[in-house]
Amino acid sequence: MTEDQYHIEMEDISIYPLERSADYSFWEEINFKDLQNTVLDKLSNEKLKTFFGVVRNGGAFKLGDYYYRINSN
Repeated sequence: MTEDQYHIEMEDISIYPLERSADYSFWEEINFKDLQNTVLDKLSNEKLKTFFGVVRNGGAFKLGDYYYRINSN
C-alpha cells in the first residue's frame, strides 16, 4: 500500500492485472512493479492519487505516451 506525505493510504492497484496502450487499439500487459519503477515513482502525490483512483474505478489514465488501465478480461 502506498502512503502520501501525510501517511494516508492511497488506492492499491498492485493486485490487479494492468495493461497499457499507446492508441487504445492494442493493449499489452504491464507488471505493477515495472510501472512503479519506471513511471509512478516520478509522479507527485496528487497525480499518483488521481491515477490510482481513476484506474481503480475502471477508467484509463494517460501518463506520458501510454494509457493505463486494469485488464477487465
